Amino acid sequence: MSEPKGHVVVIGAGVIGLSSALALLEANYATTILAKDLPAPFESIDPRSQINFTSPWAAPTTAGQGQDQQAGITFLKGIEYLESPGPEYTSLTPQRASQELGLPGHFRVLETHEFPDDKVQWGCEYDTWCVNPMQYCLFLLGQIIARGGKVFKRDVRSVAEVFQLFSDSVQEFGATIPPADAVVNATGIGLGDDEMVFPTRGQTCLVQEPCDATVTRQNADGTWTFCVPRGFKAGTIIGGTKEPDNWDPKPDPEVRERLLRAFEGTYPRILADGKTRLTPVRDIVGRRPTRKGGLRLEGEVVDGAGFVMHAYGLGGRGYELSWGVAEGVIEGIQGHLESEKGSRL
Repeated sequence: MSEPKGHVVVIGAGVIGLSSALALLEANYATTILAKDLPAPFESIDPRSQINFTSPWAAPTTAGQGQDQQAGITFLKGIEYLESPGPEYTSLTPQRASQELGLPGHFRVLETHEFPDDKVQWGCEYDTWCVNPMQYCLFLLGQIIARGGKVFKRDVRSVAEVFQLFSDSVQEFGATIPPADAVVNATGIGLGDDEMVFPTRGQTCLVQEPCDATVTRQNADGTWTFCVPRGFKAGTIIGGTKEPDNWDPKPDPEVRERLLRAFEGTYPRILADGKTRLTPVRDIVGRRPTRKGGLRLEGEVVDGAGFVMHAYGLGGRGYELSWGVAEGVIEGIQGHLESEKGSRL
């Protein structure tokens, strides 16, 4: 393998930090991860103390084809119900869905008799996939380590601290880690110096029952009813809420009851074998790292430290946008280091 293009330190081991780190390694950058929280099995994560580590609590789903069980990906049918659809939905055809939205495979607009109730005005089904987030993040972490990436559990408070840690070569595990040429800020909520960042509280519930589809209902009042199967006999996530600037870490039993009732009415097929109610396993509360104006994906030269590529503030779209963000991280770091190299010539 050729000499690495440089050494990049990634702060954060959520889906954005992990995706960026793996992309950097594949682009031939020596890469080190520093993170307060690291991926772990669902059963071992403390929902209170790690509430800001949002990636394990996510319920990601998007369109696609194929299957990778090792990465925690399961392919299945997606169903959408809308109570107040706009023209962007009602004008959808299989051809438009394929060409304009990139939805491969099967797409069908549902007939009225297939709606769960008369409040629903439009619906569709399509091919999609769901991710078991713990399994997926552990898969990414394993790929990073297999490619020579270094991972350290450490609570970092500033970019300057990282550059100070790696101002000289560091000896760890019999290997020499070179000084940092750049840092990626993939901390989700930033490093506490961005006033545009705020949490969006989300409450969901893991239930025992499996589901044969991922189902989303957009209600007329702006709320959502959805399920995301975890796959691998790991139950189904029922959700959910979106509560900006709500820091409450405690799940609300009344919210759980409302979520479960709403989904039971929307998709009664989940209640198989004569069951009348879903079986809760665990309430989940997470803080989506949201930012006014959208995500921050830009480079900055920090005085007294060095170049940092910011990649945070994606709210609930981290999994959906993770590889696009990782590409942006590569472009930003590569552009800066090449420019810096050119200026020294």
